[in-house]
Amino acid sequence: MSSPVFSRSIQVTQTDASGIWPILVLCAAYSALLVAGAAWAIDLDAKGWHIALDMLALLALVALWLVGLVAVVRAWIWGETHWLAKGRARPFSECTPVDIGEAGFSVQGLGHVDWIDVLALEGIPDSDNYLIVHTRPFRKLMLAAPVDELVPVFNHYLAQAGSAKATRAGTLQSRALVFCWRCFLAWIWAGYALAGAGGIALLLNASNAGFVKTMVGLCVLMPLVAWLVWAVPISRISTFAPSRVRAFELHGTRLRSTDDEWQSDLLQSRISLRRASGIGYEFSFLAIRPLSGKGLDLILEGGAEQEALLDALSDRGLLPALNPQD
Repeated sequence: MSSPVFSRSIQVTQTDASGIWPILVLCAAYSALLVAGAAWAIDLDAKGWHIALDMLALLALVALWLVGLVAVVRAWIWGETHWLAKGRARPFSECTPVDIGEAGFSVQGLGHVDWIDVLALEGIPDSDNYLIVHTRPFRKLMLAAPVDELVPVFNHYLAQAGSAKATRAGTLQSRALVFCWRCFLAWIWAGYALAGAGGIALLLNASNAGFVKTMVGLCVLMPLVAWLVWAVPISRISTFAPSRVRAFELHGTRLRSTDDEWQSDLLQSRISLRRASGIGYEFSFLAIRPLSGKGLDLILEGGAEQEALLDALSDRGLLPALNPQD
């Protein structure tokens, strides 16, 4: 059976998501300001028709919040387009021949990508005609073509590359999601701390609000406060995960990333396989702690490539048994 091939002229656009975090920060600041305004304006001790008035005020604030979020995002996009983007090279955006085959992924006018440097595929919600391909040399490329034609071709060659246990003179290649376990834990505990502080503040300042209102505040507002914080680390390993995938090569006992941002001799490192779980998350990850230099945490999502990496580490005596969460 012949291997699938895609060769056609389609629209290819380099996308830049660097502005997403300023937008999120602005939206969070705006939301916090509006919540503070709501806490000041709404009377927890209201009775009679004043309660209905407060509910109407709350609905108006929610509507204002939604409209304001759209305004904040549009204002940032306008400012980034007209001011901040000046002096930067324009991203690639052309209708150009694209070839996907055994040799790799090529875009005329941009360049060639080996399969190890095709890091992740990302769909666009409610769209069957656009696919985002994350690559090492060209970052995010949005391909305007039917997804049901592109994805099978990409998956075929990515799976083929992953099933080959060793390539290029005994060098094993694998992709994995990079994250920081200590940073992840810090965000989780920050969520607990902020929710706890909010609960204490509510109890101290709303002692006359009554049992029902106090319990509503504790059982509804405090979890929402915690989730506002937890959304940051959880989104980095879920929604925004494709942008954090990196490719690695294992040659002997030396592991290096193909972007040359990290490399280490694993004989001089402490390696552990861990499992983490909590409210809203559960995953396994490989923690590598060199005697000197930057550590590395890789989330293990399964698949032939990662299984081959774990087998290679185990065969070379570098991987101990599974360790509990710490």
